[in-house]
Amino acid sequence: MTGRRVAVVGAGMTRFVRRAQETGKELAFQASRAALDAAEMKLGQVDAVCLTSAPDAFDGVHRKGDYLADGAGGWNKPFIRTYVGGGSGVFTAIQGWYTVASGQADVVLCVAEEKMSSCQPHPQGAFLTIFDNILERPLGPNLLWIFALEMNRYMQRYGLEKRDIAAVAVKNKRNAADHPAALLGQADISVDDVLASDVLAWPVQRLDVSPISDGAVAIIMASEETARRLTAAPVWIDGVGWNLDSTYWTNRDLSYPEYVEKAARMAYGMAGITEPRKQIHVAEPYDPFDYKELHHLEGLLLFDKGKAPEAAAAGVTARDGDLPCCPSGGLLGVGNPIAAAGLMKIAELFWQLRGEAGARQVPGTPERGVAQAWGDLMQVGTVVVMGAGGAGGLRGSGLAARPHPSPLRPDPSGQSAAPPTSMLGPTSLSDAQFRSVAGAVDTPLDVLYAWDPGDAIGAFLDGLRDGRILATTCASCGRTLVPPRAFCERCFRSTDAWMELAATGTVETFSICHVTWDMRPLDEPELPAVIRIDGSSDGGFLHKLDEVAPDDVRIGMAVEAVWRPLDDRTGSILDIAYFRPRDPAPDRELVAAAAGEMTP
Repeated sequence: MTGRRVAVVGAGMTRFVRRAQETGKELAFQASRAALDAAEMKLGQVDAVCLTSAPDAFDGVHRKGDYLADGAGGWNKPFIRTYVGGGSGVFTAIQGWYTVASGQADVVLCVAEEKMSSCQPHPQGAFLTIFDNILERPLGPNLLWIFALEMNRYMQRYGLEKRDIAAVAVKNKRNAADHPAALLGQADISVDDVLASDVLAWPVQRLDVSPISDGAVAIIMASEETARRLTAAPVWIDGVGWNLDSTYWTNRDLSYPEYVEKAARMAYGMAGITEPRKQIHVAEPYDPFDYKELHHLEGLLLFDKGKAPEAAAAGVTARDGDLPCCPSGGLLGVGNPIAAAGLMKIAELFWQLRGEAGARQVPGTPERGVAQAWGDLMQVGTVVVMGAGGAGGLRGSGLAARPHPSPLRPDPSGQSAAPPTSMLGPTSLSDAQFRSVAGAVDTPLDVLYAWDPGDAIGAFLDGLRDGRILATTCASCGRTLVPPRAFCERCFRSTDAWMELAATGTVETFSICHVTWDMRPLDEPELPAVIRIDGSSDGGFLHKLDEVAPDDVRIGMAVEAVWRPLDDRTGSILDIAYFRPRDPAPDRELVAAAAGEMTP
């Protein structure tokens, strides 16, 4: 590792709540002030500020980083905002590390804030634009589709039962019962409770999912010389890594997060870690869904592929296990204010490695920890390895005090709300309390966009209008690309030729979705699926299944496109009405011949 050595010398966070009374600026201030107070520092000692906050659409403020700067201590200081979806919290710590390691600053305040509750009627609305606007959005997907498709593929690949997955939610929610900032800590939750919860998009159930949250986290980083002056117990940033996979998510192996492995190898290489399972003593993998903790532990090379559930069942990942994972309670228990969630994991390792985690403290004297976050379209991996720097006394709790305590607003429903935890911000409001406040503002934004599909997708859509599925080929890597691209993102060269494929394929993974994007129940379940088109190299595209009962859908099922009547086609992904089962599956040589290929 080059550059100056960098340490974390302080950390602070707010409570994570469903709806905060405070503005985003105020949340950022509470966390920043808590970190400074815990480190016994003043803002004047901070040279620069690195901030993150997730989609601007949560707040409806296009320049959200600039807007939040005042609350994050950024007035008249070098300031930068970074954003990579859920990976942002760990990535802003990486940005802070670079700023100090490069010599540009001696002390950096890293702040992560998220206020999801402002986005109505449901924060998932902010993610409707994450999907490809030509090939996916016309299908009406919601964010749950992605996770359900990935979770199903992971379970199927390794023969996992739903109970194996649900045990992670139980562990983390129980751990969170000991976290004073937690939103959903439950000491008495059971696997049966998870399995009995509402099915949202099979196999994802309500208790498999982390809660919508508002909150903020801050940490203070310093150069080695400065850190040793500030504290007797610095926690070192030993390694950082990040990686971005392709946005063509339907072409990836959904059973394994390669983007995490690549980021982990980068961080481990910097930290001199050659045997992660032996050299990492506590882990905080990103867990917005219970299966993702297992998924990410394997990507972090802490367990072999498909083996994390077995280790979890044996108690290895319990707080008192051989490799404690998410002793904080993770996103599933503490909460998931998206950009702030990753930095919460950095803060947790800071407290764990200093022996200051209270009831959450893992046994023994952990010396090395790894934090990881994940974001955007299942493609971002961000990893930080941290190392203990010696014992030190507890300076402060790192939990944000409410600077101006005030009684909760009355709830017009007549129900009395519990008072806020003493000395912990922010103030939590019910929706009814918020709606009762004079000055609460609803601002509908009616914005229209006109998208050009580009050359490759434009030709693909023309083909769909004619009842044909077209692909491009890359002579360099030999791939046949569906959806077609004008260039190969791996070889970074223009594609060479077009070819027509058969309108048939197999189901790579699927879900049975029971809710809309804003969590309203559907009258009939939808069957989203990733369809691998016969003749394509590494995948296909997102679409829907029909003419099949939900219980009869299987991964690997052979399907065929059902086209809309010719006069109804418009040159859209919807020109394929849906895919239906083929029975029996066609001869592979005939499929290859229809695709214009030579069989070996």
